[in-house]
Parts: sequence; structure tokens; C-alpha cells
Amino acid sequence: MIEKLHAKPDIYRIEVTLPHNPLQYLNSYVIKGKTRNLVIDTGFNLPICRSDLCGGLQALQVDLRRTDLFLTHLHADHTGLVHLFSQAGCPIYMQGDDYDFLAAAESGEVWRNAEERFMREGMPATDIQTQFSNYARAYSPRVDFRVHRVHHGQRLRLADEELYVIHTPGHTKGQCCLYLPQQEILFTSDHILFDITPNIQIWSNMSNALEEYLKSLQALRDLPVAAALPGHRKGRSSIKERIQELRRHHGQRLEEVMRLIRLYPGSTAFDIAGQMAWSMRGLSWSAFPPTQKWFALGEALAHIEYLVQHGEIRKIKDSRQYRYE
Repeated sequence: MIEKLHAKPDIYRIEVTLPHNPLQYLNSYVIKGKTRNLVIDTGFNLPICRSDLCGGLQALQVDLRRTDLFLTHLHADHTGLVHLFSQAGCPIYMQGDDYDFLAAAESGEVWRNAEERFMREGMPATDIQTQFSNYARAYSPRVDFRVHRVHHGQRLRLADEELYVIHTPGHTKGQCCLYLPQQEILFTSDHILFDITPNIQIWSNMSNALEEYLKSLQALRDLPVAAALPGHRKGRSSIKERIQELRRHHGQRLEEVMRLIRLYPGSTAFDIAGQMAWSMRGLSWSAFPPTQKWFALGEALAHIEYLVQHGEIRKIKDSRQYRYE
């Protein structure tokens, strides 16, 4: 599906299907200029995603020889089809921390470290083994492309428009939003979603991802926004209310984790995640797909790490596992 969102500049949303994924689809945005075009994010490296994206670009008569690509962050649903653009010679823009992490992940070391950490946090080995087919791993691109590294506050001239890079770490270390100041349009990527809550995980290159995320939300609070265009689902005409909702949500999550640790001192993070409330259509924790358990544990850990670093709880290390009290 293609939807026109704005005129002068002409901005379109291409809906890219994400099969077997609770996110349902990615919003790939296209800004059409008189001399050049801009595409924001791509979809998984899967045939159905390629069909949706390429079909949309063809329908919009986007000439890749006159097109730039901006990757908002490293996740495979945003970067998976980057090779379509690199092979066409398109300039590619991305924040450097995420590019470096993506390159490191290709060697397998990042995944091995994550698997070891999650096992120490109480995740069963049988669940960890299923992550070899995790779509974040299976559908990621090969890092055989180069990028123009962007930074916070950088002004870019793309699609004949002036856009500003806003670095919003939290969802990933290199997560960025793009801002059209004249039109007050903000491409929020996965930093601010409206129908669902962005997943905040632990990261080896961020010591406190949740704190970074909350700071990044606060930094956008006073930005003039007439249209907020997210990486998934529908957008809104304002972000202030949603920022308050997201901050409140994480405050409630922190209280929930604190309550569970007081009730069950000495629990592993996996134990705590299994007691937390999740929006999984009534499924019990034991019935969660292993991939969703992986993300749930990562999110529980982001809140646990926040509490540890703020001195609210203690992390106890024994010979095999980490426990919290």
C-alpha cells in the first residue's frame, strides 16, 4: 500500500509487510524532490519485503540513480534491503555507532555474547538455541556497504529539502529521527511509536539503555511537530502527549519490577520477566514464542539495569547466574 502524506514536498509512505512479526509492517518513507529523492528505511531482507518496497518505488517512479537512503537504526526490519540501494550506487546515511554494531554482529561475536549474557540471566539453553533463526539475525543485511556517518544536529540537504538529524539513543545506540523544520514534520522511526510501545533492550554498547531512552524522549518534548511519522503503524499530529504516555509506561514498568523483586528476592531476570504483564493476546509466559521471550527478557533487563544503577536493587553474581534483590 502507498499513501501520500504531504505535498510540497511530496512525502509518501510505502507499507512493507513484515511476515510472522507482531509489528505487522514497516513504514518506508519517500520524499520526492525535483532533482533527487530520499528513501527512509527498507524492510527485512525477504522476498515479500523486496516486492512491497520495489513495487512502491516503481509506482512512484523513483529513479534509484537519483536517490539517497537514510537508515534510522540498525534493526533488520529497517536495514535489510540496503543492498538494493548500495548496488545502485545510492549514497547511504546512518549513525556511526549503529553501523559499527551491525558490522560487528556479522562476525557472530555480538550474538555469542548476547546468548551467554541471557543464559546468565536465567534463560534456558533450549530457548536460546532457537535464536539462530531469530529474524533480527536471519534477515539482516551483509555489511558490504559504506555509509555517510551522521551526527546529532547535522543539517542534510536531501530530496531538495533541508533536514536535521536528531540522535535519540535508547531503542538502539544510534537510533536517529529526521526533522523537516519548515514543515515541522518529524520522522520518529522506532523512537516514538503510537499504537505500540517501542522495545527497549539491553545493549553491550549502552550501559543504561532505558535512561538514554527517557532522556531522548525528554529532549524532543518542546520540538514543534505538526506531523509525526513513525517506523510502524500510524502517526499523529503531535508527540507531547505520547512522550508523557511513554514516560509514564516506563515508570509503571519500573514499579512493577521493583514489586516483583521484593516479592521474589533472589530471582533471575528471566524469572522476573515471566511474572511481568505482557500484551500477548492472553498467552501465558510458557506459551510465548521463544523469540518473544528473548525480547521480553531484554526489556525486563533494561528496567532491571536502570534500577541497579540507581541503587534501588542489587545484582548478585554466583558461579552460574545473576540474581536480583
